[in-house]
Amino acid sequence: MNDKVEAPKQRVSDGEFRHYVFGLSELRTETESFLRRAGYELKPSKFIGLVQPDFRAKRKAGNNSFELAGMIREKMEEALDALIKLAAIKAANKDVDCVLVLPPINEYLLIEWLTEEKGRWYFGTKDSRLMIWFCNPDDHTMICVIGTAADRDMAKHFYMSRMSFDEYIAVRHQDFIRDRILAEEEED
Repeated sequence: MNDKVEAPKQRVSDGEFRHYVFGLSELRTETESFLRRAGYELKPSKFIGLVQPDFRAKRKAGNNSFELAGMIREKMEEALDALIKLAAIKAANKDVDCVLVLPPINEYLLIEWLTEEKGRWYFGTKDSRLMIWFCNPDDHTMICVIGTAADRDMAKHFYMSRMSFDEYIAVRHQDFIRDRILAEEEED
């Protein structure tokens, strides 16, 4: 009999701000499982324009067809590069929903990053019609933090599907929205 008990993997990082530590393969496996549960068929990850996404999936619903392409990253520090690539995919094919999948990160760090420079990354993500999902392979959950899919049926598959960063921005950073509207009016 083996008396050694394997210690569980350390999933939550030590340090000032909590974040989850998952490997790319774990995040990919859980993302693929989520997409299958949502009725999507995984497709080969071929180039869209100049960029090869980490995953692609399609779903047919009656006369409609929905396609997703995404990038999976382990850390928030890798998010901007992935979002730029996703924006390039979206520019090449506007009918493809594009998503960045990250492990759950500290809300404070997400808010700080999205709202720096008067919401530059938040508005850039929204303007490009991109999505950001948080994937937790241990809990088998996916949360859509920013954006929405063209496939409205997908919303019911997300954990905390009514959570929206948009509401936070509207309440806590009204000045960002006001300044943005004024800047757009000045351009016209």
